[in-house]
Amino acid sequence: MEQQNKTLAQQLHITDMEIENRKILLDFTEEDVLTLLTFKPTISKYVDGVVKTFYEHQLKVPEIALLIGDAETFRRLSNAMTRYIFDLFDGHYDEEYVNRRLRIGKVHQRIGVSSKLYLAAIFQLQKILNNTLLMSGTSADDFVKREKARIALDKLITFDVQLVLDTYISSLVLQVENARTELRTYTDSLQEKVAEKTKQLKELSLRDNLSGLFNQRAFFENLRRELGNAERYHESITLFYFDLNGFKALNDTEGHQVGDNILSLVGKVVHDSIRETDIGCRYGGDEFCIILPRTSVETSDLVRERLIKEFKNCDTKGVSFSMGVIDTGPDEFLDYETFVKKADQEMYKAKAVSKKKPGIHISTFR
Repeated sequence: MEQQNKTLAQQLHITDMEIENRKILLDFTEEDVLTLLTFKPTISKYVDGVVKTFYEHQLKVPEIALLIGDAETFRRLSNAMTRYIFDLFDGHYDEEYVNRRLRIGKVHQRIGVSSKLYLAAIFQLQKILNNTLLMSGTSADDFVKREKARIALDKLITFDVQLVLDTYISSLVLQVENARTELRTYTDSLQEKVAEKTKQLKELSLRDNLSGLFNQRAFFENLRRELGNAERYHESITLFYFDLNGFKALNDTEGHQVGDNILSLVGKVVHDSIRETDIGCRYGGDEFCIILPRTSVETSDLVRERLIKEFKNCDTKGVSFSMGVIDTGPDEFLDYETFVKKADQEMYKAKAVSKKKPGIHISTFR
């Protein structure tokens, strides 16, 4: 919004000082200004002929004829060219004059007039105006004045060409910046998509298809990380290790599809029973593990009870489970292999009981 409130000159940082500096570089002096102003009546007399001759030449160029297109456009362009010619001999070459030239450049660029077409057109206009000046007098004194006017006009048109080309360059720079921004946005978006896909693929590689829980590889990665965190912050960590009772017999008698359904059901039970910070895993076959960070055996009761309740509420086809429970920390810690081994041993203690008495059994290492 702030940019829209600025004039074209301000947007391109063309200040009054910059305007004067450009005139100095072209040696465009007050004498040149007065000389052009002196010839304004002469140009006013011939302006219609100048414009007519200019467009007769321009319409011979197919690209320009195509851009002009219709009679209404031609009329508007002819009026604009007449105003421009009067501006050249008006004697006021200030910021307002500069803004009008910049607008011309913007319009030319917007409608698709290439810089080569613009430069060729301005060359023809300059030639027509110079010829008009040369024909406006006959005496030697008139010749000197006409020559001064021609030189002053050449300087001013060069000044104008610089301004118009500034708009072309500015537009190209803006296009490049926009393209760069679009490319950066696209690249960022692509990187985000790649990162998201990579994350999804990694997640899939760490998930068990049947249960939806983490697989054995992810189990050990998570266990090592959580044991490290527990040791760093002097916190307890608990591990549930359980095996399904009666699963093999069900799988053998009713088929693998029924067995797969049970594994999927157990995965859902684990997912629904654990807390957000807990990590449920399928260790392999019909064995499952749950990592409970920042939890001791004593404080794991709620999760254990919820797991048992959820399991009993489901149709597990008579399948139950035997579970070993163990914790470590907060002062002394088992390494992850010993931690898993001891949990497995506790699970087998509970398994031994289940062979004598069907149902859910839990053995806790204390």
